[in-house]
This record gives sequence, structure tokens and C-alpha cells, in this order.
Amino acid sequence: MGLLDYYRQFEDIDQEEWNQGLRERRAREKALALEKVPTIDLSSSEWPNFPNSEVMNAAIARARGRMNGYPDRHAAGARALLAERHGVAPEQIALGNGAAELLQAAAFKLLGPGDELVTPWPSYPLYPLMASRAGARPVPVDHVDVVGERTRVVVLCNPNDPTGTYLPAAEVSALAASLPDYVHLLVDEALIQFQDAESEDSVLQLVDKHERLLVFRTFSKIYGLSGLRAGYAVGNPAAAELLDSLAPALGVNALTQAAVEQALKIGDAEVRRRRELVIEERTRLLKALRDLPVDATESQANFVWLHAPGLTGSQLAAALEQHGVIVAPGGPLGADDHVRASIRGAGGTDRLIDALKEALG
Repeated sequence: MGLLDYYRQFEDIDQEEWNQGLRERRAREKALALEKVPTIDLSSSEWPNFPNSEVMNAAIARARGRMNGYPDRHAAGARALLAERHGVAPEQIALGNGAAELLQAAAFKLLGPGDELVTPWPSYPLYPLMASRAGARPVPVDHVDVVGERTRVVVLCNPNDPTGTYLPAAEVSALAASLPDYVHLLVDEALIQFQDAESEDSVLQLVDKHERLLVFRTFSKIYGLSGLRAGYAVGNPAAAELLDSLAPALGVNALTQAAVEQALKIGDAEVRRRRELVIEERTRLLKALRDLPVDATESQANFVWLHAPGLTGSQLAAALEQHGVIVAPGGPLGADDHVRASIRGAGGTDRLIDALKEALG
């Protein structure tokens, strides 16, 4: 076959069809690689792969062109894209260096010495810490409708990290309506793209109805931008002044803004593929766990929360590591008798199931 004949065979192939073939081949290669590596790490919750190459290139190009210049401290481009996506005004959005920093800024703004921050437990370990840093007292509870006279903030992680449980929008709305006028409800939706219980913006749309509701999102998880630290908060139009006070005084760096803007423009297809992968593997994993001597919550996140009767979380984690799978012990996450195991595709699911079978006999 001549050189021209070689290239002519590709003339009738659709570009998306070609790209899909490449992705499927890469997925097969990764699955085979996971079968061979001695240890697989399922202990973290961020996305394990790079973002779309165009997103990375956008940050690199911005660095080459604006490394010596201050960024737009208002992040007008990113906020405009987010406002269009969520059907809100740009003034209802604050862009920050990760959702965690925005949550901490909200704690500093809304809490003072002697005040209380109420949160379900176990949940994200940041919440008690951000209350303490603000001079307030963290109050872990079983039900978030338990508030007192000193409560000023209720924080809800939804889907919850580490349990993976999800509170539907109707229940979040009822909670927001039940809280006293002096209490703000902060909903951390870092993992929202992984749930399939209802529309992605079901809770976020409640900000128009509840003035003291703030919803926080991140680009660290499904978007794969953890290293650039980007997140945002959305609130009611009446909360514009509060939102403005949460944003960094000098804004988010130029590289991060470029990556966020590009991710919002072209990243939806990749996000959709990642979401579908997690949902498919989560369904398969939860089904397989029913036949094993472990208890698992019905997760709506990109991980599962496991308990093996008779074992502490540290003991189960150690047993799984002996069989090549690293998971997160539940102690630092709020429950000594659990572990959290992330979902990493078909190869990771197979390794976790096999390790559990071996570890638990």
C-alpha cells in the first residue's frame, strides 16, 4: 500500500467516530494496566485523570500571555458563563480559590465567638475546622433540623462526603424554610455531577426562593482542576453583598480563570462521559456488594462508604491493602468503623470487589 492509499482509507471516517475509537482503545489499555499494577489507590475523591487537553492549553496560553499582568479580579468572563449556565445574574455568583476557601470565608463572615455551626455527621472534615477558625463551635448532629439559639450556620454536603447520601431538593427547600431568620444554610455541592437522583441544578435553583441559602460548587472533582483551585458560590439576588465579600479581594489567578472559562465552553462532553462512567460502575459495584459481608450506603457520589461487621475501618483498610487496594480509613472522616473507596472505572471496580472477597474470606 502506498502512502497516499494509506491516508485515503481514513477520508470517510467521521472525526467523532475516530475519537471515540481512540477513547475506547485507551480505556481498554487502562483496564489492562489496572489488572497488572501491584497496588491501586482508591483513597481520594478528586478525579484521577487530566482535564480535556484544550482546558490545559488555555491555562498555558494565558500564562504565556499574562504572566506579568494582574488578572481580572471580578472574573467577569467566568462569572458570565456560569450565570448563563445556571440562569442567574453574574452578581449572584462569587468565584474563589476552591469551594473550600469560599466556605471558610462564609464562616468568617457569618460566625463569631460563641456562635454554632451545625452539620450532619459524618461529613466533610473541613466544616468543624472552619467553625473553629471563625471562633465558633461546631455541632455535629444526626438531623440538620436541630438548631439552637446560638446557631448561625447549617452546612450540608450534598451528596455527602464520605457517606455518598443525597438529600433531594424538596427536602433541602423544606429545611431552608424551617430555619430561623438568623441562620444561613450552606450547601456544598462539590460532588453534584455524580448524582442521578434528580436534575443537577435542582437545589441550586432554590436560591431564588430562599434568601439565606448559598450553594457551593467546585472544579476540583469531575472537571479535574484540583491543582488550579477553583470554585464558586451562588446565592439569592438579595445576597449579592454577602457573595461579594466571599470572593478573594484580588480575584482568582489568570491561569485558573482561563481554564475555568474553557472548561465551561468545551468541557461538557468530557464531564458527561465521566459522570456516566461513575454511575455505571457505582451501580455495578453496589449490586456486587450485596453478595459480600459488607454494609454500603446507597451512594450518589464517586465513592462508596463501607462497613465490615467485626472490623474497624483501619483493620478493613489494612486487609484491603494487603490485597493491592488502598482505601481511606473512616476515622479521620468521622466514623472509625468505615472506609471510603473511590470509583475509578471498570478495572478499579473489579480490583475492589476481588480484594473485598479475599480480605473478608
